[in-house]
Amino acid sequence: MKTINLQINWHVYSVQILLTALLYILFSSFGISHVAFLILGASTLFIVASLLPIQLKKRYVHIDKVGFSYKYLSKIHYLHSDEIAALKVVKILGSNTVAVELKSKKQVWFLFWTVDVDELQKAAKLFDCELLGELPSQVNV
Repeated sequence: MKTINLQINWHVYSVQILLTALLYILFSSFGISHVAFLILGASTLFIVASLLPIQLKKRYVHIDKVGFSYKYLSKIHYLHSDEIAALKVVKILGSNTVAVELKSKKQVWFLFWTVDVDELQKAAKLFDCELLGELPSQVNV
């Protein structure tokens, strides 16, 4: 199996921007402009701080025959294939996200990442684990 690079889940970022805009309008209309600017500033900072490292290739998620590898902050983490109990496709706010359940019952979520369901099915087969969540025929990634 070739290495699968998870893609940025633009839908999650779009929902976040939409919610930020709605909260900004709501608080501004109630005359609480300082809270509105605080929400706008914090959300903008979070979006830029999370997208910039991805665009600079300093943050990533890969799936290959040995498992998942991902870089978060400055540390590279590994989820070895023999530790993986299940791969999950979870729909949050209309967006498909990927989660990995380990045999220790710990779950690792990749909320800001998405992958083609066919590729995830191949990975589940390779890791000899279940693919849970949305039925693959219903998932439009």
